[in-house]
Amino acid sequence: MYRCPFFLLILLACFFCCDRTLSQSKVANKLREKRVVITFDDLPLNGPQLKLSRIQAMTERLTTVVRNRRIPAVGFVNESQLYVDGEMDRRIALLKTWADAGVELANHTYSHISFRDSGLEQYQDDFIRGDTAIARLMKQKGGKVKYFRHPFLHMGPTEETERKFERFLTERGYRIAPMTIDSVDWMILSAYLIAKNQSDNELARKISMDYLELLDRRFEYSEKAADLLFDRDIPQILLLHANELNADNFAAVLEVIKRRGYKFVSFDEAIQDPVYGNPPKYTPSSDWLYHWSVSKGKDWSPPRPPDYIQKAFNDGQSAK
Repeated sequence: MYRCPFFLLILLACFFCCDRTLSQSKVANKLREKRVVITFDDLPLNGPQLKLSRIQAMTERLTTVVRNRRIPAVGFVNESQLYVDGEMDRRIALLKTWADAGVELANHTYSHISFRDSGLEQYQDDFIRGDTAIARLMKQKGGKVKYFRHPFLHMGPTEETERKFERFLTERGYRIAPMTIDSVDWMILSAYLIAKNQSDNELARKISMDYLELLDRRFEYSEKAADLLFDRDIPQILLLHANELNADNFAAVLEVIKRRGYKFVSFDEAIQDPVYGNPPKYTPSSDWLYHWSVSKGKDWSPPRPPDYIQKAFNDGQSAK
């Protein structure tokens, strides 16, 4: 008479215990899946040209952190920046510094050309011209160049044009390198260089803090977008640039990422995830979460920098 209720109590207890264990397992799996790849665009320098000694110091600051913390990273190179009279050897040595720190060098075209503003043949020629020094340096490291990222994240203006270019890359052993989190450091750099060049340390600190806060919010946005689009965490790919803003703040950037529970992984590992296949609907952007959002009809509006930073950037663009 009393065995049946007792038996039911045991079953219920087992059910809740199993349910709790499964819930904990899901949480644990989700935490384990928080992976991120660090990538740098526009090597050896993003933004306005600086004296070589300043670029060398910037490069040393960035690569020291990468090397000491053993961060897997890929650096996308614009080789046109190497060919400066009297500086060519030392500029190539900048790329060697990156490679010696363990950074995998990759192609970002020769002259940072936009696919929107050039024909397919012109774009392919610019890719080939951008493959000279990096191919030699990677061969010295016992490897080869494997990745290409579109400048400005501008893929081909039509899907047909982009697929032709991708076949051209595949024949040469290359793969497209997407990204999912744009740090927008390229915009923030304008205000930061103004402060730095004027020795306004207080403003430079404020800009740095606003940058780190924005980066944290952009990670949060991309995590939520991945959950909405795929119902799970994905390996995120962070886009940074080789500039003084990051050189002065890179250790702090890594701390922001680590506080969010991320493990740093290689590009090779990250792109094994199926999300890095082509979304059903073509969008001419290698910002992959944006690409998927458009494909699935979802909104895409990541946090923007503060108004004063956007103004500094826009003023700089207008002055060109």
